[in-house]
Amino acid sequence: MAHLRFEPTAAPQCFSTAEGLRVRLLQLPAGSQAAALVRVHAGAHDAPAAYPGLAHFLEHLLFLGSAGYPVEDSLMAFVQGCGGQLNASTRERHTDFFFQLSAETFSDGLQRLFDMLARPLLDPAAQLREREVLQAEFLARAQDSETLCDAAHGMALDTAHPFAAFHAGNRASLPVESAAFQQALRAYHQQFYHAGALELLVAAPLEPAALLRLLKAPHCRIEARAQPSRSLPPLHAVARSARLQLANGRPRLEAAFCLDGMPLGSAAALDALASSLQAEAPGSLFALLRDRAWIDRLRLRVPYWHADQGVVVIEFGLTAEGLAARAGIIDALHRWLCFLGQDAVLTHHWGEYRRVRERSLQVMPPLARLRHWVEPEALLAHEQPDTVYQALREVVVRLQSAPAVLTADPRPAPAIEAAGFALRMAAEELPPIAPPSWHWALPAGNPWLCARPLPSPAQNEPALRCVSPQNANGQSALYLHWRFDGESPGGLWHVLDRALRPAIQAAQQAGVELRFEDFGNGWCLSLFGYAAALPVIADDLLKLLSEPPASAYVDGGRQFAEAARLHGEELLIRQLIGRLPRLLGSADAAMSVPLDRSALSAAWARAHWQALAVGLAPELNDALHAVLGNTPGRALREPAEVPQPWYAGRRFWWCLGEPAAETAVLLFCPLPTRDARQEATWRALARAMESGFFRRLRSELQLGYAVFCGFRQFGEHAGIVFAVQSPSATAAQIFAHIEEFLARLSESLDSDTAQVPGDSALDDPRQRAERIWQACLAGQAIDHPAQVAAAMRELRPEALRAALATLRNAQGGWYCLANAAAPDARWQAR
Repeated sequence: MAHLRFEPTAAPQCFSTAEGLRVRLLQLPAGSQAAALVRVHAGAHDAPAAYPGLAHFLEHLLFLGSAGYPVEDSLMAFVQGCGGQLNASTRERHTDFFFQLSAETFSDGLQRLFDMLARPLLDPAAQLREREVLQAEFLARAQDSETLCDAAHGMALDTAHPFAAFHAGNRASLPVESAAFQQALRAYHQQFYHAGALELLVAAPLEPAALLRLLKAPHCRIEARAQPSRSLPPLHAVARSARLQLANGRPRLEAAFCLDGMPLGSAAALDALASSLQAEAPGSLFALLRDRAWIDRLRLRVPYWHADQGVVVIEFGLTAEGLAARAGIIDALHRWLCFLGQDAVLTHHWGEYRRVRERSLQVMPPLARLRHWVEPEALLAHEQPDTVYQALREVVVRLQSAPAVLTADPRPAPAIEAAGFALRMAAEELPPIAPPSWHWALPAGNPWLCARPLPSPAQNEPALRCVSPQNANGQSALYLHWRFDGESPGGLWHVLDRALRPAIQAAQQAGVELRFEDFGNGWCLSLFGYAAALPVIADDLLKLLSEPPASAYVDGGRQFAEAARLHGEELLIRQLIGRLPRLLGSADAAMSVPLDRSALSAAWARAHWQALAVGLAPELNDALHAVLGNTPGRALREPAEVPQPWYAGRRFWWCLGEPAAETAVLLFCPLPTRDARQEATWRALARAMESGFFRRLRSELQLGYAVFCGFRQFGEHAGIVFAVQSPSATAAQIFAHIEEFLARLSESLDSDTAQVPGDSALDDPRQRAERIWQACLAGQAIDHPAQVAAAMRELRPEALRAALATLRNAQGGWYCLANAAAPDARWQAR
C-alpha cells in the first residue's frame, strides 16, 4: 500500500460481493486509521405502526451480543477497549452503524459488526432492560427543544404522513412481553437486515481484493434477499402561524417548508443552501438580522428527507427584541431567498460552495469521509454538479412560498392531543411590524479558501514549538494558550467567543476546525485541519482577539449572564462537562471585571502565552513564527512551570443549578502525578472499565440514557471522568452506584487473565496532535505521549489493580459537579 497515491477528493470504488452486498471502498494510505459504515435501508418509518420505536429499539438491541460474540466481547466493548469510535443512528428511512479503529484491529471490528447485524441474540431479559434505556431517552427527548418543535411541525401536515407520527419509542409502545411484538421484531429484522438491504462503506489502507477476502470470513456472512419496495404518501402542510410552549431553552422562530416531488439533486442542493444561509460574513442574512439585535443564531436543518420529499426548517434564535419582530424576520428570509434566486447571485454562492466542499474533502478523517459518501446524492454532486445546481434553483424557488411558522418560548399555551410527546401549543399570528428596507449585496468570498502570500519571520519565536509532520495527509494543528497572572478575567472570554463566532464557520469552510476554550486560569485557541490555511487564519484571528468589534462586548455580556445558569438547550450532563474546565482552573470564583476594551487590554497585559504547531511543513512553520509576533500578551521564552493542582487529595462537590426532572452527576478523578507510567496505567484502566461501566449503570441498573466514563484532559488537568444523567436516581444513589462499580471492578481485576488494552491513538493525526498539546499544557516533554504509549505496551494486570486502588482512595482528589447537593460529609461543598 505504500505506493498508493491518496486522492482525498476521489469518489469510492464500488463493487458487490457474491451475496449481493453493495460495497464502496475509499483506499487510504498506509498508517491511516480505518473506518466502516453499514447503512441499512430501513428506519423508523418502516416499523409496524402498532409498535412505534421498534426500529430504534432494534438498533439498541443489536449491540447486546450476537451468536459469535457475547456482550462482553461485542463490537461496543471491543472498540471502546481499543480506544476507537463507534455509534449508530436510526433515521426515518435508514439506520447507520459505524466505527473507526486502527488498521490492525479493523478486521476484528468488521467481523463483530456483521455478526451483530446478521445474528443478534435478542435476549428477552436484555430487551426488558434496554426498554428502560429507551424510556429514559424518551424522557430526555421530551424536554428537548428541537424534538418538540419537530413534533409541532408534524401537526401542520394536511395529509397523513409518517413524519407526523411518533417513532422514538418508550415503555408503552414497546410491549416486549407480548408474543405479537416479538414476532414483529424478528419479522422486521428478517425483512431488512440482509445483503439486499445493506450497504457497506469502508475507508482503510486496503486493496479491494483484501476487503473481499475479509468479507468471506464466517462472522461476516450475511444472507441475500431482495429489498422490498415501498411507496410514499404525499407530503403537504398548511401555511399557518402557531406557538409552542417550551419549559426550557431560549426563544426560537422556525419556518418549516414541506417539499414534495422535488427534482434529482435536491438533497445535495440543501447542503449548498445551508452553507449560504448560515454564513455570518458581513452582508449575510444572519449578519443583517444580528445587527438589528433580532437573532443570535441561524441554521437550516432537515428533520426528514427521503427520495423526492422532505421537511426543511430554517431556525432563528430570538432575542427579546426579535420576539416582537418575528414578522420582520420572516419577511427578511423571503426577500433574501428572492435575492438568492437571481442567476448571478446563485452562481456566486454555488461556486463558493463547491470550493468549500472541495476543501472539506481534503481533510476529512476516515469516518467523516464515509458519512459524506453514504448520502445518496454525494456521488451525483461529484459527477454531475450541473444537476445539483439546477435542483438548487428549484429548491430556492419552492422555499419562497409561505411557510408554516412556529414560535417556541416559555409563555403558557394549552395542551393538545399529540402522538408520543406532550405538546402545549396554540395558533398565534405574528405581531405586525413595518418591514425594513433590506439592501442585499453579494458577500465577499471566504478569504481563507484562497492562497495568500506568507510572511517571513525576522527571527524565530521561542514561545512556538514545532513538531514535524507524520502521516498527517495534509492536516496539521496549531495551539495557542494564554495563562493569566492572578485570577481568571471573568466574562471577557465570552466577549472574545462572540467575536470569533463568524470565524468558526468560515474556518470550517476552509477545512479547519476552530476552538476557543476557557480553562479558568487561561484561554486556549486551537486550529486543526488544512495545513496551508493555518498561518493565514491565525494571522487574522490574532488581530480579532486583540481588537474585537464593539458588538462582541454587548453579545458577550448577554452570553456571560446566560452561562451562569443551567438551561434546557442541551443535556444537563453536557452542560456540566462544559463547566468543568473553568472550575478546575480556578480555586476561587472568577474576578468580576467590566466587559470593555480597557478591561481586555488589562487582561492581555497580564497574560503569558505559549504555542505548539504539529505537522506543518518548514515553510509554514516559518510563516507562523512571523504571524505570532502579533499575539497579545507576553511570550513565554521557556515553558512555564505548571502549578500544583489546588484540589489534590481532597474531595469537592460543586452544586450547579436547581434540582430538576433529571439528576446529572459528573465525577472527575485527576491523576495523582503525570509521569508516563502512571498516565499509561490510568489510560489503560479507563479503557478496561469503559464498556463495563456503560453496561452496568445504563443497561443493567437502567439509571438513564446518558452514561459514560473515560480518560479525559481539561487544560492541564488529566484524569478519569464518570458521567451519569438519570430521570429516576438521586445524586446520592448515582454516586453509590459508581462506588459499587469500582468495588466490583477491583474484584474482576484480581484475575491474572485480565487484559491490558493497547493504545493506537497516535496513529490518528488529530489525536496525536491533541496528546502532544496536552503534554505541553501539563509541563511535559514533547515525547511524553510516545513514552505513555510505550509504557502501555509493557503494563501488567497488577498495575491496573494498583491504579484502581489509587483512584478509589482519591489520592489525586475527586471533583464532582451535579445539579444536587453533596450526598454526605466526605465532600467539601463549593
